[in-house]
Amino acid sequence: MESTHDPRDRLVREKYFTLRPKPLERWLWQQHLPPAAERVFWLHWEEGMRNRSWCSEIPIRRVARECCIDASTVTRAYQWLKARGLVRREDPGRDPANPFQQATALTEVRIPRELLVELSRHPSRRQRTAAVAGDASPMPPARALGPDTGAQESLHGNAAPAVPEVTARRFSRAEIQGIMARLSNAERARFFTASRGQSGTMAFDEASRLSPDERAFVLGQLTSASARISGPGSVNSVHRSKAPTTSVRLSVLELARARRTIGAHSATAQQAAETLRQVVWAVEEGALRSFGTLKGLNVALKKIREGAWTRPHRMPPNWQRDHAALETCVAA
Repeated sequence: MESTHDPRDRLVREKYFTLRPKPLERWLWQQHLPPAAERVFWLHWEEGMRNRSWCSEIPIRRVARECCIDASTVTRAYQWLKARGLVRREDPGRDPANPFQQATALTEVRIPRELLVELSRHPSRRQRTAAVAGDASPMPPARALGPDTGAQESLHGNAAPAVPEVTARRFSRAEIQGIMARLSNAERARFFTASRGQSGTMAFDEASRLSPDERAFVLGQLTSASARISGPGSVNSVHRSKAPTTSVRLSVLELARARRTIGAHSATAQQAAETLRQVVWAVEEGALRSFGTLKGLNVALKKIREGAWTRPHRMPPNWQRDHAALETCVAA
């Protein structure tokens, strides 16, 4: 009772909290999602968002412990979520390190098609400009302050100067036509020369009829046009590069499917790991790269099932995939 800090403010400022998209959360409420299934879904959502692959590998015992429910309830929740297209689970088969145990399944969270159709109807967050004109340094992050924190800092002389928020004005189509019409002949010629020369700046007349906001809009048009022409995806850059490099990577679920199939047709765990390494190299860097990940993997697995798989030609003897994806799964 003697503390001057509000525990609610400390809870917000110091403890962890989750971020849930409002459209998805409201859609789940409308579907009358069971509480246990909702806990399981948000647990995999947070883990997949943290991994930046929207896939997670969590044993059932840990899911039950984190969600404070029973293991059988977790299994029913998975069935409910899979039936409505909210998750996709890939069973990798037996654990290569322990053939008597089942490996942990990979779970991918998904957005149902019904929500994707109406996603554009939901309002979006207001975007903030991160840099002030003439200053490329990003704005400092906002601090969660209590009701009296700012006053206390100002009394102690530690108040930080307020940084104004810069918002770019949006012009309608009629206003844009009026701006281009008010350009003088000299300004119009400079604008044409700058756009042809991929320059992001131009000079205005001393007696220009454009306001500062309108001049900033014209310069912004030149900058965006220059970025489109000389950017990495532009036509000029494509012609300059003879062979554009495209990275072909197998996803986590595709690796799990390959590991399960190869393990079923291999005598030992070492042989399965070596065959999986050869398949990954053939699909990502070898002869199967031209087919794409899905078709190349299907071709390799078909050869393995038929017993016709051989070591790929020109494969380095000690090749290892980045972010080692050949590691064994943790037992569920």
